[in-house]
Amino acid sequence: MTHNLTVDVKQSVRFFYPGLTSEQVEFLSKTISDNWDYSNIYTTMLEDLQGYATFNNINLEGKDGVEASE
Repeated sequence: MTHNLTVDVKQSVRFFYPGLTSEQVEFLSKTISDNWDYSNIYTTMLEDLQGYATFNNINLEGKDGVEASE
């Protein structure tokens, strides 16, 4: 089973600004897609993961695949 999050940028632009022309929607959607910074998504996902794990008593310590060197 996979869990994917997908955003239709064109649909979102149209939703936020329904008065735009098709050309404007296309231009803005392409510009957003080409310049999107994905780092915020991963930061939010990590914070949510840690919060849900804590709430559900799931210990994440030592489970990140990183071993401390001595």
